[in-house]
Amino acid sequence: MTKVYAAISNKGGAGKTTLVTLLAGEYALRGERVLLIDADGRLNLSGWWRLCHSKANVPENIDVTIAASRRALEMEIARLQKNSFDLVIIDAPGVDSTIQEAIIGSSQLVISPVQPGIKEIEAAGQAAASVAEINDRYGSQILHLNVRTRITVPGRNLEAYRYVRPFVVGLQQAGYQTALLSTELFERNIYRAIQNGLGTLQMQELSDPVRRARREVLTLVEEIEATRRAKITGDAA
Repeated sequence: MTKVYAAISNKGGAGKTTLVTLLAGEYALRGERVLLIDADGRLNLSGWWRLCHSKANVPENIDVTIAASRRALEMEIARLQKNSFDLVIIDAPGVDSTIQEAIIGSSQLVISPVQPGIKEIEAAGQAAASVAEINDRYGSQILHLNVRTRITVPGRNLEAYRYVRPFVVGLQQAGYQTALLSTELFERNIYRAIQNGLGTLQMQELSDPVRRARREVLTLVEEIEATRRAKITGDAA
């Protein structure tokens, strides 16, 4: 069965596209066929893809398509069933829109990048609320995860950073199916550089900074999958 994940934040510039490309590269490295759907009107994901082609840095096991409307998204989701993709990751719009409901409803897992800033934290809460609304309306069990991104060592002393965990705990106490992942994505030059058409993180020469980034993303993917499996097992029980 094809897994469908979505990266959602109503705050533009939250780091969704970077998160999508990092995850795609790790899953593709495992031999999974990955389809990335660019549903964000800014088209940053498809722009990265075009640059990868122009610079001959096209990743293996990854394909990218655009779905700028609800109808286009539904068509792409139907198409993937025929093309045997193992994983689909949707880069959602950076603002709330009519297509967001369709994106959430098509997904088993929604991930929100959270930077240490109040607006970013609020946007993650809005995403959790949107997932909860879809779950309540259709009786679905879509899981919402939060991943802290663009973290710096000094930034860990910021009040906003310290507020992330209790904020997510508050959402859980309110009945939302959301969780805060332990793995954090630090502010790294390589994460910004790959958006210039360098392919995926996993394609880069193994310098010390790339090794650290690779370990970080590998740990993130392992935590995502462990959380998803625990959720499935819990539902089955």
